[in-house]
Amino acid sequence: MLSAGNSHWISIARRASRDAALFVLCFLIANYIRFESFWRLDHYALSIGVGAVSLVTAAYIFGLYSVESRGRSGFVVHSLLFTGAFAIAFIMVTIVGYVDFGTRVGRGFMALGVSMAFPSLMIHHWALFNKHRFAPERVAFIAESPEELLEYERIKSLKPRGIEIVGRLSVHATAEASGDVLGRLKYASRLMVKHRLNRLVFSDWRLEDPYARPFLRRLRYSGVTCTPLISLCEEYLQYVPLHLVTHEWLMHSESSPRELYFRKLKRTFDILTSLVLLVLLSPVMFAGVCLVKFFSPEGPLFFRQERVGRFGKTFQILKLRSMRPDAEKDGPQWSSGAQDSRVFPGGALLRKYRIDEIPQLINILRGDMSFVGPRPEQPAFVATLAEALPFYEERHMIHPGLTGWAQVCYPYGASTEDARCKLEYDLYYLKHAGVIFDLLVLLDTVRVVLIGGMKKEAQRPRYQPTLMPSPVKVKSQEEGHAAEPVQEALA
Repeated sequence: MLSAGNSHWISIARRASRDAALFVLCFLIANYIRFESFWRLDHYALSIGVGAVSLVTAAYIFGLYSVESRGRSGFVVHSLLFTGAFAIAFIMVTIVGYVDFGTRVGRGFMALGVSMAFPSLMIHHWALFNKHRFAPERVAFIAESPEELLEYERIKSLKPRGIEIVGRLSVHATAEASGDVLGRLKYASRLMVKHRLNRLVFSDWRLEDPYARPFLRRLRYSGVTCTPLISLCEEYLQYVPLHLVTHEWLMHSESSPRELYFRKLKRTFDILTSLVLLVLLSPVMFAGVCLVKFFSPEGPLFFRQERVGRFGKTFQILKLRSMRPDAEKDGPQWSSGAQDSRVFPGGALLRKYRIDEIPQLINILRGDMSFVGPRPEQPAFVATLAEALPFYEERHMIHPGLTGWAQVCYPYGASTEDARCKLEYDLYYLKHAGVIFDLLVLLDTVRVVLIGGMKKEAQRPRYQPTLMPSPVKVKSQEEGHAAEPVQEALA
């Protein structure tokens, strides 16, 4: 089972905390240099603290703490984005100083702080960006059976960032080490030292092998990191390959108490945040209402559609109408996407900037939905996908969300294969859901909306099983008129 220390949000927290600490430290040193002693730190603490928080928040929204999983092409783009995040921090420090003049950081102090913090933080991000190149985790696989060899070749071809696949260990084979075979499992302790291995990875079923199990247990109690393949995928891919999921994994993923989070903390967060957003977004909502009434005054303002919620309970989802009321005068039709002629001009604008999704805040207040969770689907398509994809109904163990981990990691989809990929992210979220993770997903959502949604071409190669049959197009009818891709994109 993946340890808490290796989970996605812990990794993000470590990187962000180092950024914040460097920012504060550089300004403390600048204060000492400027005034030849630590002077008025209690006055400057608020400005510097706000700057540090603004820096890490902007850096996360820009995706700068998820380099390994985002696959950017080069450090130039990363450095430009970081410069933007640092500029936001600088602006916030200045603004706080002008709101409360007593906390204003003087020009000399500010110049010293910026001249020290910016290069120090840039070096830190260069190290983060290139960590997988000069300090990858060295991993060996236990692979001997045809099934194990197939998984071994898949993960080798994928080349996850941060991992170096050194080779494999056989179990029963007595042949001498050659090629990528490092040796036998019984000699694993000495092989770990010889090849400087950090981790040994195995297939789940090896724990049932009476010959291999004692060696694995001995290694674990000797301090060697031994993990199932599915845990390696969780840690470095942030999704769970569906063909590796078992009922045992699902039970282990639910072994920790979740009642406090799902029934109390998450619900409290949903209520407070939705109330705040309803107030803040009311002008945008009003503008959306005006667009609907101006471009399509003859139809209803909202549309409702049945969706599947927690434990299979259905509810009516709310959205602003974005299509003409006579969109199906000739009978039901599939949507042709963003260029659908049935979408009125204002409706296209509503969809592009997700303004039509704002009424779902009411669904959240009612308790039908949460802010973060798997996107809700129509009952008919849930039944279809449940037959096509194993464990699909597991995503209904928690409330559906306005946005979700799948929506910020995977682009729009309209096939069973796309639904499968998003399910892998949903299962990962089910296991790792928490307050911090939810906040990170919301920040990711801001970034994805700002860039206009996830792009197919931005996706890295995925860990896939043997080729599936040609995907069947599965779309859902929106508003009684339009069709959305199954697993619709984030709000």
